[in-house]
Order: sequence, then structure tokens, then C-alpha cells
Amino acid sequence: MRLLVGGITLAAVALVDGRRPSELTPHRGPLAAGAVAVALYQICFFTGTTRTGVALATVTALGSAPVFAGLIDAIVLRRPPNLRWLAGTGAAVVGIALIAGGQPAARTDVVGILAALGAGLAWAMYAMIGRQRIAAGLSPTACMAAMFVGGAVMSAPMLAVGTTTWILTPNGVALALYLGVITVGIVYTCVGWGLATLSAPTVVTLTLAEPVTAALLATLVLHQVIGVVGALGIATVSAALVITAGDRGRSGAVT
Repeated sequence: MRLLVGGITLAAVALVDGRRPSELTPHRGPLAAGAVAVALYQICFFTGTTRTGVALATVTALGSAPVFAGLIDAIVLRRPPNLRWLAGTGAAVVGIALIAGGQPAARTDVVGILAALGAGLAWAMYAMIGRQRIAAGLSPTACMAAMFVGGAVMSAPMLAVGTTTWILTPNGVALALYLGVITVGIVYTCVGWGLATLSAPTVVTLTLAEPVTAALLATLVLHQVIGVVGALGIATVSAALVITAGDRGRSGAVT
């Protein structure tokens, strides 16, 4: 449901942006691969959170994604990471681990950890594919819409697993709309714009602001105590993001 609502939202944004489905034709193959990666991310990430807990799955998925993105960039584009990106990404991963260290203990489950790593790889893959398609002339809004609509179609069989009656309740509708419109529609419209001017590894690293925001909201809104270790993690990630954001060596605006 998250992908379905999110894909529809992204498609609406693309249409408002003046894009038409015919724009996607020259990019069908790579976009299909991107859609597979989008669908796999959902399956792997939620499998990881179910089996290991939210904290460990999140730090594993988000912490590994920049590493995978850098490796893909180096192997596919033959563009090895520079020292600034390595320093920023390394510090960010350490900071994420510190933030997670302040959370309740997680269950160590090999399958869950592997699933979370799969989510990190999938995120790096569809970010890389998105960057390449945008660099090849596809608009950011059309690119994101195509991958997420495709991911929704590919993951539709999952609706047959478990119950779907929750979607018929007011809370269920609100949840589906929030997950689809906010966490996919708005977020990945912004990600698409980011990929138009920054490399995929840089964009993936910058999204590590997500757990920092979550930790701050947990403190300010839910009044949870993050402790000294968690605070150190937030400071470390924040500094790392400043370092990475200034990495013009891995950027390149799309004209």
C-alpha cells in the first residue's frame, strides 16, 4: 500500500510537472531494474525490522547503503571515491552506530541482518539507476514515478499475504496515505531533485540525516532520553553530512 499510494502520488507530481509516459520509452530497461530494486527494498527492510528490531535493521540498512553506493559507483562508473566522501561517509556510519547503540537491545538474527543488508544494497541500486537515467535526460519526477509505480506493481502479490482489512478502517486509510504521500511521494520527489545535481553516493550518504531527525524527534516529542552516546552520534552524523555535502568532486549538475 505504501508503494501503491506513493507511486500514484509521484505519477501525479510528474504529470503536474508536464511529463508524459512516452518520455519513459527510451529508458524502459533500466527503469524496470530500478523498479525491482524498489520492491526488494520494501521486502528486505521490513523483513529486517520484523526479525531484528527497528534499531538494528535501520542502522544496518542505512549504514550499509552509502558503502554499497560507493562500491557500485567505483565498479560501474570506474570512479573511485575521493578522500572527502570516504571521510564523510565513514564518520556518518560511525555516528549511526552510536545512535543505534543508545537504543534498546535488538535480537541478533542472521536472516534479519542479511535482509537489512539487502535493503541497503537495493537502495543504493535504485539511487544509482535514478542518477544515471536523469543524467541521460529523463526528468527527476518521471524517473521516480516510473520506478515506484513499477515497484508497486511488482510487489502487488504481497497483498495476498496476511490481512488487508486494516485498510478499510479510518486509521488504516490515514496510515496508508501518510506512508504513501509523505514518506514516498514528497520524499522521493526531493530525492529525484537531489539526484539531478549530486552523485548517487552523495545523495545516499546525505539521507543518513533521517535517523538523526528521528532521534531528535524522539527526544523533543516523545521525551525519550538518548543519552551521551546517542548525542555524540547525532553530532558525528551532523558533522559528517556537512563534510559530504561539500563534496563537489562527486557532484555534477544535469543539463
